[in-house]
Amino acid sequence: MGKHALEEVLKHSPKRFIEVHTYKKDDALTHALKEKGIKVSFSPKHKLASIVSSESHQGFIAKVQEREFLTVKEFLRGCRHKIINKEEFPMSEVQCVRRKDPQSGLLKQNNDEISHRKDLRINNLETTPSKTAPEKSLVLMCDAIQDPQNFGSILRAAECFGVDAVIYSTNRNVALTPVVSKASVGASEIVPLIPVSNLVDTLKKFQDAGYFSVATEISDKAEALDSFVFPEQTLLMIGAEGPGIQPLLSKKSDFHLYIPMKGSIDSLNVSQATAVLLSHWK
Repeated sequence: MGKHALEEVLKHSPKRFIEVHTYKKDDALTHALKEKGIKVSFSPKHKLASIVSSESHQGFIAKVQEREFLTVKEFLRGCRHKIINKEEFPMSEVQCVRRKDPQSGLLKQNNDEISHRKDLRINNLETTPSKTAPEKSLVLMCDAIQDPQNFGSILRAAECFGVDAVIYSTNRNVALTPVVSKASVGASEIVPLIPVSNLVDTLKKFQDAGYFSVATEISDKAEALDSFVFPEQTLLMIGAEGPGIQPLLSKKSDFHLYIPMKGSIDSLNVSQATAVLLSHWK
Protein backbone atom coordinates (compact mmCIF):
# COMPACT_ATOMS: atom_id res chain seq x y z
CA MET A 1 0.00 0.00 0.00
CA GLY A 2 1.56 3.28 -1.12
CA LYS A 3 1.63 6.57 0.74
CA HIS A 4 -1.37 7.94 -1.16
CA ALA A 5 -3.39 4.88 -0.19
CA LEU A 6 -2.48 5.40 3.46
CA GLU A 7 -3.61 9.01 3.22
CA GLU A 8 -6.98 7.91 1.83
CA VAL A 9 -7.43 5.30 4.56
CA LEU A 10 -6.57 7.94 7.16
CA LYS A 11 -9.09 10.33 5.63
CA HIS A 12 -11.97 7.87 5.25
CA SER A 13 -11.37 4.95 7.65
CA PRO A 14 -8.77 5.83 10.32
CA LYS A 15 -10.01 3.05 12.63
CA ARG A 16 -8.63 0.47 10.18
CA PHE A 17 -5.04 1.30 11.19
CA ILE A 18 -3.33 -1.13 13.56
CA GLU A 19 0.26 0.10 13.32
CA VAL A 20 2.45 2.16 11.00
CA HIS A 21 6.23 1.88 10.48
CA THR A 22 8.20 4.78 9.03
CA TYR A 23 11.58 6.48 9.12
CA LYS A 24 10.09 9.91 8.29
CA LYS A 25 9.67 11.56 11.68
CA ASP A 26 8.86 15.01 10.32
CA ASP A 27 6.58 13.99 7.45
CA ALA A 28 3.09 15.52 7.37
CA LEU A 29 1.56 12.03 7.21
CA THR A 30 3.45 11.00 10.34
CA HIS A 31 2.05 13.97 12.24
CA ALA A 32 -1.46 13.32 10.90
CA LEU A 33 -1.30 9.68 12.03
CA LYS A 34 -0.18 10.68 15.51
CA GLU A 35 -2.93 13.27 15.77
CA LYS A 36 -5.45 10.48 15.17
CA GLY A 37 -3.89 8.42 17.97
CA ILE A 38 -2.51 5.78 15.59
CA LYS A 39 0.56 3.87 16.74
CA VAL A 40 3.63 4.93 14.75
CA SER A 41 6.94 3.06 15.08
CA PHE A 42 10.18 4.46 13.69
CA SER A 43 12.51 2.09 11.86
CA PRO A 44 15.53 2.56 9.56
CA LYS A 45 14.83 2.66 5.83
CA HIS A 46 16.54 -0.70 5.23
CA LYS A 47 14.33 -2.30 7.89
CA LEU A 48 11.20 -1.20 6.02
CA ALA A 49 12.57 -2.66 2.80
CA SER A 50 13.24 -5.99 4.50
CA ILE A 51 9.71 -6.15 5.90
CA VAL A 52 8.02 -5.83 2.50
CA SER A 53 10.89 -7.22 0.37
CA SER A 54 10.81 -4.08 -1.74
CA GLU A 55 12.40 -0.64 -1.94
CA SER A 56 9.18 0.96 -3.22
CA HIS A 57 7.50 1.52 0.13
CA GLN A 58 7.60 5.35 -0.08
CA GLY A 59 8.77 5.52 3.52
CA PHE A 60 5.66 4.05 5.14
CA ILE A 61 4.45 0.53 5.92
CA ALA A 62 1.09 0.04 7.57
CA LYS A 63 -0.73 -2.85 9.16
CA VAL A 64 -4.43 -2.27 8.64
CA GLN A 65 -7.66 -4.15 9.05
CA GLU A 66 -9.11 -5.53 5.82
CA ARG A 67 -11.45 -3.10 4.12
CA GLU A 68 -15.16 -3.82 3.94
CA PHE A 69 -16.78 -5.19 0.81
CA LEU A 70 -20.37 -5.07 -0.36
CA THR A 71 -22.56 -7.93 -1.52
CA VAL A 72 -24.83 -7.56 -4.53
CA LYS A 73 -27.84 -7.77 -2.22
CA GLU A 74 -26.53 -5.02 0.05
CA PHE A 75 -25.80 -2.71 -2.86
CA LEU A 76 -29.15 -3.19 -4.55
CA ARG A 77 -30.92 -2.58 -1.25
CA GLY A 78 -29.24 0.79 -1.06
CA CYS A 79 -26.22 0.27 1.18
CA ARG A 80 -24.12 2.63 -0.96
CA HIS A 81 -26.81 4.78 -2.60
CA LYS A 82 -30.58 4.54 -2.62
CA ILE A 83 -30.71 2.12 -5.51
CA ILE A 84 -34.26 0.82 -5.71
CA ASN A 85 -35.02 -2.82 -6.40
CA LYS A 86 -37.57 -4.05 -8.90
CA GLU A 87 -40.19 -4.87 -6.25
CA GLU A 88 -40.43 -1.16 -5.44
CA PHE A 89 -40.07 -0.01 -9.04
CA PRO A 90 -41.54 -2.44 -11.59
CA MET A 91 -39.72 -2.75 -14.89
CA SER A 92 -42.56 -0.89 -16.62
CA GLU A 93 -41.57 2.22 -14.69
CA VAL A 94 -37.86 2.16 -15.56
CA GLN A 95 -36.81 5.03 -17.80
CA CYS A 96 -34.10 4.57 -20.42
CA VAL A 97 -32.79 7.31 -22.71
CA ARG A 98 -31.52 5.62 -25.88
CA ARG A 99 -30.86 6.39 -29.53
CA LYS A 100 -33.28 4.85 -32.02
CA ASP A 101 -32.11 3.00 -35.09
CA PRO A 102 -32.57 5.53 -37.93
CA GLN A 103 -33.79 2.84 -40.36
CA SER A 104 -36.16 0.76 -38.28
CA GLY A 105 -37.06 3.36 -35.66
CA LEU A 106 -36.58 0.67 -33.04
CA LEU A 107 -34.34 0.68 -30.02
CA LYS A 108 -31.03 -1.07 -30.68
CA GLN A 109 -31.02 -3.87 -28.15
CA ASN A 110 -30.82 -7.60 -27.68
CA ASN A 111 -34.51 -8.41 -28.08
CA ASP A 112 -34.15 -11.96 -26.80
CA GLU A 113 -32.68 -10.78 -23.51
CA ILE A 114 -34.79 -7.72 -22.70
CA SER A 115 -38.10 -8.34 -24.47
CA HIS A 116 -39.70 -8.66 -21.02
CA ARG A 117 -38.90 -5.01 -20.27
CA LYS A 118 -42.23 -3.60 -21.33
CA ASP A 119 -43.61 -0.10 -21.66
CA LEU A 120 -40.30 1.77 -21.77
CA ARG A 121 -41.32 5.29 -22.60
CA ILE A 122 -38.73 6.33 -25.17
CA ASN A 123 -38.82 9.54 -27.20
CA ASN A 124 -35.72 9.39 -29.43
CA LEU A 125 -33.08 11.30 -27.39
CA GLU A 126 -35.23 12.41 -24.49
CA THR A 127 -37.79 11.05 -22.09
CA THR A 128 -39.80 12.60 -19.32
CA PRO A 129 -38.49 11.18 -16.03
CA SER A 130 -40.96 9.03 -14.16
CA LYS A 131 -41.85 10.19 -10.67
CA THR A 132 -40.97 6.72 -9.46
CA ALA A 133 -37.83 6.08 -11.51
CA PRO A 134 -34.67 5.17 -9.57
CA GLU A 135 -31.88 7.72 -9.34
CA LYS A 136 -29.03 7.66 -11.85
CA SER A 137 -26.39 5.06 -11.18
CA LEU A 138 -23.26 3.73 -12.84
CA VAL A 139 -21.72 0.41 -11.82
CA LEU A 140 -18.56 -1.02 -13.39
CA MET A 141 -18.06 -4.76 -13.91
CA CYS A 142 -14.51 -6.04 -14.53
CA ASP A 143 -14.14 -9.37 -16.31
CA ALA A 144 -10.78 -11.13 -15.90
CA ILE A 145 -8.53 -8.11 -15.38
CA GLN A 146 -5.29 -9.91 -14.50
CA ASP A 147 -2.73 -7.11 -14.52
CA PRO A 148 -2.57 -5.44 -11.07
CA GLN A 149 -1.39 -2.12 -12.53
CA ASN A 150 -4.36 -2.05 -14.89
CA PHE A 151 -6.82 -3.00 -12.17
CA GLY A 152 -5.43 -0.30 -9.89
CA SER A 153 -5.69 2.29 -12.65
CA ILE A 154 -9.27 1.19 -13.37
CA LEU A 155 -10.20 1.68 -9.71
CA ARG A 156 -8.57 5.11 -9.79
CA ALA A 157 -10.66 6.09 -12.82
CA ALA A 158 -13.79 4.65 -11.20
CA GLU A 159 -13.31 6.79 -8.11
CA CYS A 160 -12.47 9.92 -10.12
CA PHE A 161 -15.61 9.65 -12.26
CA GLY A 162 -17.97 8.81 -9.40
CA VAL A 163 -18.76 5.15 -10.13
CA ASP A 164 -21.16 3.81 -7.51
CA ALA A 165 -19.42 0.42 -7.23
CA VAL A 166 -16.95 -1.88 -8.99
CA ILE A 167 -17.80 -5.56 -9.42
CA TYR A 168 -15.06 -8.11 -10.04
CA SER A 169 -14.74 -11.88 -10.08
CA THR A 170 -13.06 -13.61 -7.16
CA ASN A 171 -11.78 -16.40 -9.43
CA ARG A 172 -11.10 -14.64 -12.75
CA ASN A 173 -9.71 -11.28 -11.63
CA VAL A 174 -6.51 -10.21 -9.91
CA ALA A 175 -7.01 -9.84 -6.16
CA LEU A 176 -6.80 -6.58 -4.24
CA THR A 177 -3.02 -6.66 -3.71
CA PRO A 178 -0.60 -3.96 -2.48
CA VAL A 179 0.40 -3.39 -6.13
CA VAL A 180 -3.25 -2.76 -7.04
CA SER A 181 -3.64 -0.43 -4.08
CA LYS A 182 -0.54 1.57 -4.99
CA ALA A 183 -1.50 1.81 -8.68
CA SER A 184 -4.94 3.07 -7.68
CA VAL A 185 -3.36 5.94 -5.69
CA GLY A 186 -5.66 5.13 -2.78
CA ALA A 187 -8.87 4.61 -4.76
CA SER A 188 -8.90 0.90 -3.92
CA GLU A 189 -9.44 1.85 -0.29
CA ILE A 190 -12.50 4.04 -0.83
CA VAL A 191 -14.40 3.00 -3.97
CA PRO A 192 -17.19 0.51 -3.10
CA LEU A 193 -16.15 -3.00 -4.22
CA ILE A 194 -18.40 -6.00 -4.86
CA PRO A 195 -16.42 -9.25 -5.25
CA VAL A 196 -18.56 -12.05 -6.73
CA SER A 197 -18.04 -15.65 -7.76
CA ASN A 198 -20.21 -15.56 -10.89
CA LEU A 199 -20.39 -12.51 -13.16
CA VAL A 200 -23.20 -13.89 -15.31
CA ASP A 201 -25.47 -14.44 -12.31
CA THR A 202 -24.57 -10.98 -11.05
CA LEU A 203 -25.44 -9.45 -14.41
CA LYS A 204 -28.90 -11.05 -14.21
CA LYS A 205 -29.48 -9.65 -10.71
CA PHE A 206 -28.61 -6.13 -11.81
CA GLN A 207 -30.81 -6.40 -14.90
CA ASP A 208 -33.69 -7.61 -12.74
CA ALA A 209 -33.11 -4.57 -10.50
CA GLY A 210 -33.55 -2.18 -13.43
CA TYR A 211 -30.01 -1.77 -14.71
CA PHE A 212 -29.18 -1.92 -18.41
CA SER A 213 -25.90 -3.63 -19.23
CA VAL A 214 -23.40 -2.19 -21.70
CA ALA A 215 -20.68 -4.52 -22.99
CA THR A 216 -17.54 -2.92 -24.41
CA GLU A 217 -16.31 -4.75 -27.48
CA ILE A 218 -15.56 -4.33 -31.16
CA SER A 219 -18.28 -6.13 -33.12
CA ASP A 220 -20.86 -5.56 -35.84
CA LYS A 221 -23.57 -4.94 -33.25
CA ALA A 222 -21.57 -2.42 -31.21
CA GLU A 223 -22.42 1.30 -31.25
CA ALA A 224 -19.80 4.04 -31.34
CA LEU A 225 -19.20 5.84 -28.06
CA ASP A 226 -19.53 9.30 -29.61
CA SER A 227 -23.17 8.65 -30.58
CA PHE A 228 -24.15 6.48 -27.62
CA VAL A 229 -26.41 7.75 -24.83
CA PHE A 230 -26.02 5.81 -21.61
CA PRO A 231 -29.10 4.55 -19.74
CA GLU A 232 -29.69 6.23 -16.40
CA GLN A 233 -29.00 2.93 -14.62
CA THR A 234 -25.93 1.51 -16.34
CA LEU A 235 -23.90 -1.61 -15.66
CA LEU A 236 -20.77 -1.06 -17.77
CA MET A 237 -18.79 -4.23 -18.48
CA ILE A 238 -15.11 -4.23 -19.44
CA GLY A 239 -12.88 -7.19 -20.27
CA ALA A 240 -9.19 -7.98 -20.23
CA GLU A 241 -6.95 -6.96 -23.11
CA GLY A 242 -6.91 -9.73 -25.69
CA PRO A 243 -9.82 -12.01 -24.77
CA GLY A 244 -12.18 -9.18 -23.81
CA ILE A 245 -15.52 -9.91 -22.18
CA GLN A 246 -16.50 -13.57 -21.91
CA PRO A 247 -18.98 -14.60 -24.65
CA LEU A 248 -21.89 -15.32 -22.29
CA LEU A 249 -21.71 -11.83 -20.77
CA SER A 250 -21.65 -10.32 -24.25
CA LYS A 251 -24.61 -12.43 -25.36
CA LYS A 252 -26.72 -11.39 -22.38
CA SER A 253 -25.80 -7.71 -22.56
CA ASP A 254 -28.47 -5.17 -23.48
CA PHE A 255 -26.13 -2.92 -25.47
CA HIS A 256 -22.67 -3.12 -27.03
CA LEU A 257 -20.23 -0.26 -27.28
CA TYR A 258 -16.85 0.55 -28.81
CA ILE A 259 -14.48 3.53 -28.76
CA PRO A 260 -13.78 4.92 -32.26
CA MET A 261 -10.07 5.39 -33.01
CA LYS A 262 -8.67 8.11 -35.27
CA GLY A 263 -4.93 7.53 -35.03
CA SER A 264 -2.67 4.91 -36.60
CA ILE A 265 -2.56 2.98 -33.31
CA ASP A 266 -5.94 1.28 -33.12
CA SER A 267 -6.19 0.33 -29.46
CA LEU A 268 -5.95 1.55 -25.86
CA ASN A 269 -5.07 -0.55 -22.88
CA VAL A 270 -8.00 -1.52 -20.70
CA SER A 271 -7.42 1.10 -18.01
CA GLN A 272 -7.14 3.91 -20.57
CA ALA A 273 -10.26 2.70 -22.35
CA THR A 274 -12.15 2.51 -19.07
CA ALA A 275 -11.28 6.12 -18.23
CA VAL A 276 -12.52 7.26 -21.66
CA LEU A 277 -15.78 5.32 -21.27
CA LEU A 278 -16.46 6.58 -17.76
CA SER A 279 -15.82 10.18 -18.79
CA HIS A 280 -18.72 9.96 -21.27
CA TRP A 281 -21.30 8.80 -18.74
CA LYS A 282 -23.54 11.66 -17.64
